[in-house]
Amino acid sequence: MALNYFRIDDRLIHGQIVTAWCSHWKIKEIVAIDGALAGNPMLQSIMLMGVPKQYKSRVVTMAQAKELFAQPADGNRLFITRLPQDLTQLREELKQCELVVIGNAAKRPDATHNLTKGGGSVFFASDEDIALFDDIAAGGVKLVYQTIPKSPAREWTELRKSIKL
Repeated sequence: MALNYFRIDDRLIHGQIVTAWCSHWKIKEIVAIDGALAGNPMLQSIMLMGVPKQYKSRVVTMAQAKELFAQPADGNRLFITRLPQDLTQLREELKQCELVVIGNAAKRPDATHNLTKGGGSVFFASDEDIALFDDIAAGGVKLVYQTIPKSPAREWTELRKSIKL
C-alpha cells in the first residue's frame, strides 16, 4: 500500500529532499504545491531539473493537490508546500498522510517564534501557524518537527510545550 508524506519546506524541491527524504521514505513521486509556480512553466522546469528521473515529479495548484490525494498512488508520495497556512486548505487530506513534517521556513514579518532551537534547518512560525499546528495535531494528524531523517523527530505536542503565545 502506497503512503503519503507531507513536508512544509519553503524551498520546495531541493537537494535535501531528493537525497535524504525521498530515499528515507522510499518515495516514487514528489508533488510540490505552489499555485504561482504551477502557472509558470519556465520556473517549474528550473525547480524540477535537479530531480533524478527515478522520481515522478510535478508542481501543482492546491486544487490539483486535492485531486491527487483522492487518487491511488503507484508508490509512496511526498507532498511539499512552502507555508504552514497552506495546511488550512488540506485538513482532510492531511489525515491520509503517514506523517506531516515541519521542516524549513524562513523568517516572515508575522513569524515571531523560532522553532529551530539549535538544529540544522530554520523554522519560524507565527501565532496563527502555532494555532494551526495545534488544531491539526488535535485532529489526529501525526505532526513532527524534523530537519533531516537522521535528526530526531520532535512530536508537535512536545515541542509545543516550549512555545509561549
